[in-house]
Amino acid sequence: MRELARRVSAELPRNKVSCMNWTNHEAVSEARSQQWKGMFAEESQIKAGDSSPASPGNCAVNVDLHKTPTQIVLTAEVENGGNDKGRLFAAISRAGIPVESVGASTPRMEKELLWQQRERILDAIFVRGANGATDRLIVLQKDALVVYERQGAEWKASLTKPLSEASMTQRAPRGEIYYSLDQPDRVKIVFAGKSCQANLSDASPFNCQAGSEAARTGMLLISTCDSGTWWLRADGGDLTMPDRLELVQPSAQKTEASVAELPVPGPVLSISSGEGLQADTAVAFNLATGNYEVYRVALACGE
Repeated sequence: MRELARRVSAELPRNKVSCMNWTNHEAVSEARSQQWKGMFAEESQIKAGDSSPASPGNCAVNVDLHKTPTQIVLTAEVENGGNDKGRLFAAISRAGIPVESVGASTPRMEKELLWQQRERILDAIFVRGANGATDRLIVLQKDALVVYERQGAEWKASLTKPLSEASMTQRAPRGEIYYSLDQPDRVKIVFAGKSCQANLSDASPFNCQAGSEAARTGMLLISTCDSGTWWLRADGGDLTMPDRLELVQPSAQKTEASVAELPVPGPVLSISSGEGLQADTAVAFNLATGNYEVYRVALACGE
């Protein structure tokens, strides 16, 4: 919020006395909106005017708050002089916004579609770029491991590693990616009967050895709202029917009811994590389109 305010202040002509219109399109509670408005006005040193939509042109700065499934998006329209106007944007993750009341303890899951393709996906992991690094999406296909990097609004393949000796020949192939924040350029891939190490920074081959690990049935998911820990699993029903992601206590048995659910347009094929359990990655097969889809799943705070 303060960073956007500084950017807006830098765009305004130095000799122009400005005021600001602030409009909250039901993105956050009014109390939080007023708090953010005060922070913005303080940082930008712009007088906070009325947010009446009847007279938006009276001020040189108009700030609008909108809500998406995963973010609060702020748009600042700034008069640069004459009739020219510029727009600046900022986004705040809803999962990172603290709850406003102690009683708001029921978690709420939200998913974001990251990728879809026709070719079969066994597993995938979304890795959030840290310290200015690029976001990555690691996709395990039946015959290759593909690393995508986010460039603007698109994903571009940066590395493709054929599985070669790690290739699976079984009729129903299984492959699971394991990622650690301590080793950002390496992943472990577990297949039926073998475990392989892969370097994500070069084209070196997989380093595989015989091994046997039980199939993953879900993944821990930590709430950034209150640091609570949950277990994210799939319903695991009929593979020809739409599925749902379920949130349960980590110690819950398979038969115990979930505390939150999220519908998915087909069977969930895998659940992994590349963000230190603060968000999970789920792969599903969309029965309507025939595409394999990759979702980022996180817990949202507040409203």
